[in-house]
Amino acid sequence: MAEDLLGIAASFARALDSGDGDAAHRLLTPACAGLMTVADLLSAYQDLADDMGGVSGIGQPMVVLEDWPGMAPGDRAMVYVPLEGDAYSEAINLTVAEPDGELRISAVEWGRP
Repeated sequence: MAEDLLGIAASFARALDSGDGDAAHRLLTPACAGLMTVADLLSAYQDLADDMGGVSGIGQPMVVLEDWPGMAPGDRAMVYVPLEGDAYSEAINLTVAEPDGELRISAVEWGRP
């Protein structure tokens, strides 16, 4: 299961980094997808990348929590995806859920916590 959690997080970050907002958007739960458009995802990622002086690499995602207060039904883990930059590093924090038997991203937080 941990490999699957890390895989969806890495796929999300790689899709955004390559400019494939459609692929990233398809990885969201329906509820999360209803809160942000493809353009919203790409814009938020680009803003973060610009603040960093550009993304020079995507680090290895890591599961940081598998249980937390306020965890929603279907949530499986919070995953931290480090982004390496020329000026400094940042991250994307993702909540990964399994609403219908398939892993999807249910929340996205831009930047280190």
